[in-house]
Amino acid sequence: MTKRSQDHEYLQTVPRPVATMAKSYPAGYAGFRHTHARAQFLYAASGSIRLSLDQGRWIIPPRRAVWIPAMHPHQTGSIGAMEMRTLYVSKGLPITSAPDLPRMLDVSPLLHELILRTVGMPIEYDEEGQDGRIISALLGEIDWSPVHPVSLPTLGDDRLLALEQALFKNPENTGNLEHWAKQFGMSPRTLTRLVQRETNLSFQVWRDQIRTFIAIPLLTEGRPLAEIADALGFETAWSFTAMFKRVTGKLPSRYNESSPSA
Repeated sequence: MTKRSQDHEYLQTVPRPVATMAKSYPAGYAGFRHTHARAQFLYAASGSIRLSLDQGRWIIPPRRAVWIPAMHPHQTGSIGAMEMRTLYVSKGLPITSAPDLPRMLDVSPLLHELILRTVGMPIEYDEEGQDGRIISALLGEIDWSPVHPVSLPTLGDDRLLALEQALFKNPENTGNLEHWAKQFGMSPRTLTRLVQRETNLSFQVWRDQIRTFIAIPLLTEGRPLAEIADALGFETAWSFTAMFKRVTGKLPSRYNESSPSA
């Protein structure tokens, strides 16, 4: 494979409409908030992406990608070990369907292979040769139909941030609203109002979204449903499955599959 640059800034300036990068990240990589001059098409060849945006925090599972427009602030991290593939797309490239805001997208088997093929190309590939045709095929294979990610809202209240951290750290704790309000020195009514104000959700729906956020990487790892259910404080795999489908619209066993259009 051709030696590749991992210099993000350099790849914004290469004289080609698309610049590609392959990079490995360790488990728990947190990243930092930043922007790029070019739009990004992010895809994890393995592992799941943790993405923080102005719109909230997303988990991008396998067979999904995310489009981030140029100069849009974001922070990219990993959960387990992750193999990231990035396409930096020039603002001058006419992609009429590309959205103006970040969007999670399906990745078809063909698009998956084209992405992997491009990271082996020279950075300054021959635009008139086979490499240029592969880039064109890749861009044409992108399905811009939105896929809605599991999203957690960005929080501003320190009490709710601490509670969220506790829920992430102890997902098996089945304490109810009253339990958690007492733990953080609030009345149940105050906690209910705080969650509604910060998330526009009820406490239970917010908590279910946190549990789903935790569950998606475990599903990606192939963990048994009974094991995941137990780790999240559910008595049965069935009750976990019902919650997961309520949040995502899909059964856990089907979540990592591409949609029929892909």
